[in-house]
Amino acid sequence: MMNAPINIRRLIRCMLLPLAPWLIGCQGPLRPIFPETNPPVVWPTSPDQPRIRYIGQLTGEESLHAPAKGLQTLGEIFTGPKPKIGFSTPMAVIAKGDLVFVADGQAQTVYRLDLAARTISPIRVAAGKPLEWPIDIAFMKDSLVVADSKRAAVFVFDMLGGYQRTIGAGQLTRPASITHDAATDELAVVDSGAHNCKIFDSAGSKKRTISTRGSALGEINFPTGIARVLDRGFAIADSMNFRIQILGSDGKPVISFGHKGDAAGDFALPRDVATDSEGHLYVLDNQFENIQIFDDQGRLLMSLGHEGRGPGEFYLPSGISIDDQDRIWIADTYNRRVQVFQYLKEAQP
Repeated sequence: MMNAPINIRRLIRCMLLPLAPWLIGCQGPLRPIFPETNPPVVWPTSPDQPRIRYIGQLTGEESLHAPAKGLQTLGEIFTGPKPKIGFSTPMAVIAKGDLVFVADGQAQTVYRLDLAARTISPIRVAAGKPLEWPIDIAFMKDSLVVADSKRAAVFVFDMLGGYQRTIGAGQLTRPASITHDAATDELAVVDSGAHNCKIFDSAGSKKRTISTRGSALGEINFPTGIARVLDRGFAIADSMNFRIQILGSDGKPVISFGHKGDAAGDFALPRDVATDSEGHLYVLDNQFENIQIFDDQGRLLMSLGHEGRGPGEFYLPSGISIDDQDRIWIADTYNRRVQVFQYLKEAQP
């Protein structure tokens, strides 16, 4: 009588199953998501007082260093490691506490990263259809707002990624950037294709349009970024006029600075703009691949960055945001990563 064939995989599984409690129980301490750099990487360098400190980078799931669960570890013995999610073309990033959202255009996805839980989850569908090119994201009260340039609309989700409603469908040409005005509960949408900025209430009703195409003060040409400026209106990256304009909520010009050039304070392609808690204006230049920081009157304070792959180096970056902890988040698009910095209000040891 012949013996039954031996199922090798099943035999190995049976041999390793008793090891499961051991695998679960000896995972060791968690690796930090943002390891400390020693010495710190800061701008400007000594002997000047540092104002910006490098924190680290995120490239996707691998950056979270999530511990493998015991049964998952066992399973990977037979199936090999599970592929990890990585960013393709991060276009925008925002953060609130331990929650980070990254809009990835090529992946047609907004990634939700929970740094505390060390999890990553995709948001891919809005109004029953796939996202096509999520280009910018913002918070609106307790909601996440996503601008999709190809679908020509803005979508509102809850903080877990559940779809809630659509704003601007049929009224937008090519939305490029969004910001929420908490004081008025209005959503400002820079429409690059229409060369204007449209203002909606939080329910989605259009209230007014700011600016028209042109190069005169108060006019804009292919705008690509917007940020709320406390008590002054909106700072707009007026890309093809190679300048930053602050327009009041009524559209009247407040201040304009910058022009095309290659000197300090000039712009090649101002792509996005953000403000910190002290009102400084941070301008991300896609072609210079740097950040220039200005005071509220448009005077240059400092700059950092150039082309490269190291800390504080960029490759065609697309988006900048600053959270309520004054952490500076940069969508370093063609380095396929997000870089994180800290604004230092006072001198740090």
